[in-house]
Amino acid sequence: MIDEVRIENLGVIDTAAISFAPGLTAITGETGAGKTMLLTSLGLLLGAPADSSKVRRGTDRILVEGIFDVPSDSDVAAEAADAGADLDAEEGRTEVPVARQVPAEGRSRCYLGGRSVPRSVLDSIGSRLVTIHGQSEQMRLRSASAQLQALDSAGGAETESALTSYSEAWQGHRRALAELEQFRADERDIASRRLALTALVEAVDEVEPVMGEEEDLKHRIERLDSIEETRSGLARALSALSGDGEMMLGAADLLGQTAQALATLKEPGAAESGARAAAAEVEARDLIANVGAMLSGLETDEDLNELHARRAKLRSLSKKLGMGIDEAIGEADRARAMLAVFDDPELRAAELEAAVATTLADLRSRGKLLHEVRSAAAETLAQEVNGELAQLALGRAEISIDVESVEPRADGMDRVTFMFRPDPHAASVPLSTSASGGELSRIMLAIELVLSRSAPNVPPTFVFDEIDAGVGGEAAKAIGARLAALAEHAQVIVVTHLAQVASWADRQIVVARGERATEVRAVADSERVTELARMLSGSADLDSARRHAADLLSESTVGR
Repeated sequence: MIDEVRIENLGVIDTAAISFAPGLTAITGETGAGKTMLLTSLGLLLGAPADSSKVRRGTDRILVEGIFDVPSDSDVAAEAADAGADLDAEEGRTEVPVARQVPAEGRSRCYLGGRSVPRSVLDSIGSRLVTIHGQSEQMRLRSASAQLQALDSAGGAETESALTSYSEAWQGHRRALAELEQFRADERDIASRRLALTALVEAVDEVEPVMGEEEDLKHRIERLDSIEETRSGLARALSALSGDGEMMLGAADLLGQTAQALATLKEPGAAESGARAAAAEVEARDLIANVGAMLSGLETDEDLNELHARRAKLRSLSKKLGMGIDEAIGEADRARAMLAVFDDPELRAAELEAAVATTLADLRSRGKLLHEVRSAAAETLAQEVNGELAQLALGRAEISIDVESVEPRADGMDRVTFMFRPDPHAASVPLSTSASGGELSRIMLAIELVLSRSAPNVPPTFVFDEIDAGVGGEAAKAIGARLAALAEHAQVIVVTHLAQVASWADRQIVVARGERATEVRAVADSERVTELARMLSGSADLDSARRHAADLLSESTVGR
């Protein structure tokens, strides 16, 4: 839910702060006052591209800040936290602060919870927070892709599962086709490739390298290069620890004598010191054994010249092939596998063709299941939308949804077409070519009403920009009533010129021209009657318009 939006220097708006609430909010005002700028500000918060031409003249940047209220266990809260946002959570709800700066020159900046983030993050989060419907979205409903998306959303979890299954099969079939096409392309230069692969395998087999051999040789050569120095050092250490056995006592013997001397003394602390000396003697004798073993282990049969020769051979192979030894071993293994294929190309081609046929059969099977699920969802969606149209002053009109089988493609094996019949005596024709703007806006609202009840992933906030365009009178009242019904399940914000729609709102915000800049304020009681009267007649002072406005408010209250 949108909780609050603050705007600075956006178009005709100098500064504005708008608090939103659950339910239905109507945004009204004279044409050109700046209502569209409010939607522009929401778009910026939701990751829309920035337009520096919207920066208010005489200022250096647009600043839009918003706070969204979401469940603490929601995907939005998790993604915001993953992006590094600093969030406040209380009683299962989390506030997600979002900000956008658009300079007059240069790139815009996006902030989430005080942390700078890419615009794509706002776009990802915004798509799950708010659905914005304007004239462009109504036109988009005429497209086949938008109609398919609406049907799949209405199908809920069952359609989502069938579509996921189909998509997996589609990817598997595409991989099988790609393998077959690559093999056929390889066949054209198979002779030259066989020579190159054979040369690679022979070069590697001649040297017989082992994974990690280069690094192992390096350490062995370094050890042999310094073996005399190591032997001398170990001998000195052993002599210091054990002595020469005759004239010179070693550290271990001296520690033993120290322990014996201290053991007979009565001085406080002498016994403890003696025990420490005895323990040190034990450690020293253990060191004698370890150092002696290291000295004995220095003897080796390895020949330093042979190791250098082997290292030179590996380096020569690496230089010849233009790759490291470990990489060469891997490439040789792959070359052997390809040579095995080239030895019997017809068998390999048959295997790949069989894989294509198998994956295609699987794809068609899953596509048929998806078609059945979509067909059932289409019938249910059409029935429910027609029920809504009856309440939107389109009772004689109805839609139907054709789901036609086609050849497999990425989104399924179906061509979905929304059909529209404005009257029982008229023929059904595609919605894309028949519905007027007013009819299309009401059909779109009807679909959203149905999806808000049935679709699992519908965003919690809807914003409608002049959804009442091209309608009036009773049709406008019907739109207002159904927007109020949608607001029972979601937060709804509507920009409207019609008092018949605005009167159904729980809250009304007026955008009006001021002396220097546009002003944005909430209205209630008598101020709201005044605004509705202005919308009805163009003048807020006419008694008849004020009475009509008051009647609309009373009628909407009773209608709830």
